[in-house]
Amino acid sequence: MSHRLLPLSLSLMLALTPAAPSAAQSIRLPDMGDPSQVDFGPDEEQKLGLEILRKLRERDLILDDPYLTEYLNSIGQSIVTYADQNSAPYTFFIVRDADINAFALPYNFIGVNAGLLLATGREDELAGVLAHEIAHVSQRHIVRAIAESKRMTLPLAAAMLAGAALAAASKQAGQAAMMGSLAASAQHQISFTRANEQEADRVGMQLLAKAGYDPKGMSDFFAKLERQASGEARNRIPEMLLTHPRPQNRVADTQDRVEIPPLRRTVPRDRKAYDLAKARTLALGTDDNQTLIRNLETVLDKGSAHEAADRYGYALALRQAGRYDEAQAQIARLLKSDSDRLAFRLEAAELALAQGDRAQAWRLFEDIRQLYPDDFTLAISYGRALTTQGDPKLALKLLQPHLRRRPNDLTLYATYAQAAQRTGDLAATHATMAEYHYLNGELLPAIEQLELGLKNPGLSPNQEAQLHARLKQFKAEADVLNPSLSKQTAP
Repeated sequence: MSHRLLPLSLSLMLALTPAAPSAAQSIRLPDMGDPSQVDFGPDEEQKLGLEILRKLRERDLILDDPYLTEYLNSIGQSIVTYADQNSAPYTFFIVRDADINAFALPYNFIGVNAGLLLATGREDELAGVLAHEIAHVSQRHIVRAIAESKRMTLPLAAAMLAGAALAAASKQAGQAAMMGSLAASAQHQISFTRANEQEADRVGMQLLAKAGYDPKGMSDFFAKLERQASGEARNRIPEMLLTHPRPQNRVADTQDRVEIPPLRRTVPRDRKAYDLAKARTLALGTDDNQTLIRNLETVLDKGSAHEAADRYGYALALRQAGRYDEAQAQIARLLKSDSDRLAFRLEAAELALAQGDRAQAWRLFEDIRQLYPDDFTLAISYGRALTTQGDPKLALKLLQPHLRRRPNDLTLYATYAQAAQRTGDLAATHATMAEYHYLNGELLPAIEQLELGLKNPGLSPNQEAQLHARLKQFKAEADVLNPSLSKQTAP
């Protein structure tokens, strides 16, 4: 992945939902009233967040890799535990882009560009970025701004936020410029204040300390951007479009105006997990796999400071090049020194499957399952393999528990629906595909899937009740958006 350094524009979209009463350990600020409740409730926020996410997916800007998503989620959720929360779960995802950026979307979606993850030097810096975004969410900055601006309608807010999100995550300069112009046209109607940023910095640092991360990770990352970014790069984008102070101002604010809580490291951090996540991000996001292979060969020959991570990235690049035997040799070497590492074991199983050795692949997957029975990454990897080449019923068994835990995971619903279809369970297939379309911002196809599901003979009373309840909810939403929409789907 090419690495372009741009000024950090954290939270181009700072959307937040009303916070419910939280546990005693959460960080609370004085309640000054909540104007966001008046015109921008949870339902509107969910629709807006899902629509923006759908637009990102349409442009293939979301990196749907279970291992990386789970890694990012593990950091984010450990911080969210100490933040003011609402009924909506936080969902973290990685964007396919080399620019250094991160942003929050309505309904607690938080995206991190691949370039930002690669630009960090330690996990505390990555956690600092996530804590800042989580703080924006918990303090409901953009929802309040939208509600307080009488001229800002929901459609205009949606257009502005979608444009800013696409500009932040798009590799195409032309599209980014177009979307930046859209953001500029609405910028005068929503103001992101320095007070918002200072509040997010302060609350974010408190969250970091409580979660056991070094709160200086945030200021250290800002300082790194300031050192690396050239004057030309810093001046390329007007600050009003970035919605945040420039890096050098952020460093001053963070270091001089924010009281940094003491570090309370409660759980030892797994440095190797962070290094492996960076190596995987680089391998999956590269535009030139052959060059990456040559570079990693050179690094490994000279002696790498992070040998395990570089060798892991090398194995991934070799597999993508179809050089399975060589990749397998690298993974075998890694397993000798770290035999229980999930990333290495999963790669060994995936390589066996790629080489057509299903018996070996199933043995390896089952071994992993004994070590990590409830792991989400394993469920997706093993579930996909079982669905297409093995036992789809076992795939359903592996995936089922995660549907309740991850209600916003599009990859999970797609994988489950495919497995259900292979088993002949049409009711489950249609129900799960309905959720898939709904999460993808496609309400009409979601309604159609539910109606198809209700036509299946032999539905249990419980299945029928669940399908009817969901159909009623989706049609009610369709009536709000477009009264003629639900009529199109009437039996």
